[in-house]
Amino acid sequence: MRRFEVIIFLLIAVVIMSGCFCSQKEPKKPIKIGISVWPGYAHAFISQEKGFFKKNGVDVELILKKEQYESLELYRDGGCDGVFSVMPDIVRVNSEGIPTRVVYIVDYSTTGDVIIANPKIDSLTDLKGKTISFEGVNSFSHIFVLESLEKAGIKEADVYFKLVPSHQVLAELEKGSIDAGHTWNPTKTEAIKKGYKIIAYAKEAPDIIIDVLAFNDNIIKQRPDEIKAIVKSLLEARDFIYSNKEEAIKIMGQAEGMSKEAMIDGLDGIIQPDLKANFLDMVGLSGKESRIARSMHFISEFYIKRGQLSQVFTPAEIIAPEFIEELIKEK
Repeated sequence: MRRFEVIIFLLIAVVIMSGCFCSQKEPKKPIKIGISVWPGYAHAFISQEKGFFKKNGVDVELILKKEQYESLELYRDGGCDGVFSVMPDIVRVNSEGIPTRVVYIVDYSTTGDVIIANPKIDSLTDLKGKTISFEGVNSFSHIFVLESLEKAGIKEADVYFKLVPSHQVLAELEKGSIDAGHTWNPTKTEAIKKGYKIIAYAKEAPDIIIDVLAFNDNIIKQRPDEIKAIVKSLLEARDFIYSNKEEAIKIMGQAEGMSKEAMIDGLDGIIQPDLKANFLDMVGLSGKESRIARSMHFISEFYIKRGQLSQVFTPAEIIAPEFIEELIKEK
C-alpha cells in the first residue's frame, strides 16, 4: 500500500512538472526581412544599429543581398518573412500565388533610378538599333525601361535587350556588350565618374518605382503587433536621417558597402514619406484613388497586356494600411 502511494505521488509530480514546462512559452523566432543594396532601404540598418527594433519590442533579422532580384528570390523561396521591394514585383509575387501585402511605403525614386549610357549616346532616341539592359523580364526594371522608351517614341522592336543585374551594368558598358542600362547607386555614381551619362530618370516615368516593405499574409495574421512595431521602428529611423544626417549616412553606408558620396546622392534621388504621407498615399483622401492604388492599376494593366495577369488586383488584396492607420491614431 505504501509503495502504491509513493508511485501515485511520483506520477502526480511528473504531471505537475510537465505542465510547468509546457506552460513556458518558446522564444519567438526573429522576423526575417530580405533587403538589397539601395539607399532607400538602408534606414532599416539604423533601426537595428540604434536599437529602435529592440525598443519597440520586436526581434528582426535583416538578410542583405546585393541585387534586388536576389532578395526577392529569397522571399519567394520562403527564406524570409518579408521583403523590401518594388510595387511591380509585389504585384507579380501575388500573381504567382504568394499572398503578400504592403505595410509601409519606403520611398519614391525620382533621380535614384536611371538609365545610363555610353558617352556617344545623347538621348533615348539615339538607342534605335542599340542594346539596352534591364534586370529581369516583367520586373519593375523591365517596366521602367519600356515606359521610358515609349515616352521617347521608341518602340520595343526598335532596340535590342539584354538581362543585366543593376550592379553589373557598368561592367557591361565597359565591355561594350550594352549601350545603355538601368541602374542605381552605388553603380550610378561609379559610372558617372567614368564618363557615362544619364539619359533617363525614374521621375520621368512616375508611379512605377515605388519601394515598399511587404510581408507574407501569414506572418501578418500571426504576429500583427510585431509587424506594427517594425513599421514604427522604420519611421523612427527615417526621421533619424533628417535629425542626425552625418551619423545616419555613416551607418547606412557601412551596412550597404556604399561610399558617403553614393549614399548622399542616393538619398537625394528619392522621396521618403513620413507617417502622414504614408497614410495619405496608402489610404487616399475620401473619394479619391490613393497613389499606391493608382500605381497598382498601371502595373496590373501592363501585366494584363503582356499576358501575365488575367485581372487587376484591388488595393484591398495587396495593401495592408492598418498598421499605418493605428500609428496615426496613436500620434
